[in-house]
Amino acid sequence: MQINQKQVIGRVMAIFVLVMLLNAGYHAYHQMHSPFTATAESLPEVAAVKPTGREVTIDYGYIGQVEAINMTDIVPYISGYVEEIAAKGGAEVKKGDVLAVVKQDEYIAALEAASADLAAANADYFNAEKQYERMQKAGEKAVSKTEMDNAEAAYLSAKGALEKARAEQSVAQTNLDYTYLKAPFDGVLGNIDLSLGEYISPASRNLMQLVQYDPIRVVFSVSDKEYLKHLHAPQNSSLKIRLRLANGEMYAHEGEIDYAANAVDAATDSVAIYTEFANPDGKLLPNAYVEVFLERTFDDVILFPKEDTMMRPDGDYVYAITGGVLQERKVKVLGEYNNQYVLENDFSDDEYLPVEEIDARLLGQKVTVKLPQTAETAE
Repeated sequence: MQINQKQVIGRVMAIFVLVMLLNAGYHAYHQMHSPFTATAESLPEVAAVKPTGREVTIDYGYIGQVEAINMTDIVPYISGYVEEIAAKGGAEVKKGDVLAVVKQDEYIAALEAASADLAAANADYFNAEKQYERMQKAGEKAVSKTEMDNAEAAYLSAKGALEKARAEQSVAQTNLDYTYLKAPFDGVLGNIDLSLGEYISPASRNLMQLVQYDPIRVVFSVSDKEYLKHLHAPQNSSLKIRLRLANGEMYAHEGEIDYAANAVDAATDSVAIYTEFANPDGKLLPNAYVEVFLERTFDDVILFPKEDTMMRPDGDYVYAITGGVLQERKVKVLGEYNNQYVLENDFSDDEYLPVEEIDARLLGQKVTVKLPQTAETAE
């Protein structure tokens, strides 16, 4: 039986049309039943919330050591016998207060002698100056060149002698002033290892120690990473520095950061932070250890579950719905609070944060935002 060409072509065309119809039906079926369809009528729903900023305070704890801002050993500048001890160990003193006095007789006599020498030098200078001025007025016709030179030399010599006498008197006065051992700053004295009549000199042992208690310094160290975090904290945050004493008591006064070390400690990868505290009651003693709390309050941040935050070498990410599209979004983690991460609130008005487990296959897809506890939705 022969089949003509037209019959063959017709059958082939029929089969082709049938295959096309079956293929179109298959795709239509799966498109209608797929959760990833992008049609507006059947977008996948994702439970999410709009990021809402709130105030959060984070405590960062460290161990600090108390240091005196000023602490010095009192030693004499001159030699002599102790004539008076004007202070007691443990006493609070003010800058300039006399602590002890060295016997002054020889220093008073030296000042008087220097003052007399100054007076004589001043008289010699006066006479030499007047003589030189008279010769200058007389002129070359009345005074020889040799006489003029001698008068000028006598004048300059007298002037030099006067300056030397003034310097010697100044030294004598300074030495007399040094017979008074004075406090160089406000502080509290330690033990005074000194006796009346004892001979002391600049080579003697330390006579007493003076420590400034108020204000006082507390030093603690932070890691280089924490240092950068505090250095680049958001402008909408504030910082309080508090202390806990060895007895568990919270110190009444807040501190202020004075300065930070100018280099990272290579052995510990840490940076020393120097803070200053008022210490009117003397509760903070040098070399004591205290707990330091940096209380940073953020005015507008987002709290986000740790388990939903993706920590990667290139940064930290969360799932977010932006403009109706589910995507991974980079965030800045500022710290931790109640087992949650504190995120910088740089979210826009059209962003939502999912509150359910996300199927990674939805990434990059259009979704419908389902707001929890309401019937509202947003695309």
